[in-house]
Amino acid sequence: MKTISIVLTNYPSHLSSFMETVYGYEYTHASICLDAMNEKMYSFNYKGFCMETVSKYKRHGVEKSISFQLQVTDAAFERLQNKIEQFVENREDFCYSSIGVVFCFVHIPFKRKKHYFCSQFVAEILAESGALKLKRRPSLYLPNHFYRELKEAAELQEIQYDILPEAV
Repeated sequence: MKTISIVLTNYPSHLSSFMETVYGYEYTHASICLDAMNEKMYSFNYKGFCMETVSKYKRHGVEKSISFQLQVTDAAFERLQNKIEQFVENREDFCYSSIGVVFCFVHIPFKRKKHYFCSQFVAEILAESGALKLKRRPSLYLPNHFYRELKEAAELQEIQYDILPEAV
């Protein structure tokens, strides 16, 4: 068995401010990490597929964070690794899906080839790898949906609050 992390943050952006103000969403960005230390995270932002680090979050003004550590089978972990490697190798082929976020808000499943928003990406690779059985389609996940669902997941090992180190 291996441990992965789903990291949720409140990323400072116009969309995040909107989600927080209008919907009361505490967490507005989702990433996946293939280790329990949260050293390198993978997600989507306005520039497309991205690799993130805790220090990058701090530089961008992220203050609120939570990490859900999940135990997955070795086979699911290997499939996750392979999927992420495909994204890393072909990162310039993928784009952010602003329209996907809009459809998600109105609960309409919408999938466009090679286009993702952060939580859709995390949900899709979790589902396709068999790491976690999801309650809805990947295109219908916003970061706060993970917050509610992962707290009750059988695979949950630990929850770490405020994973970002204090500024020195």
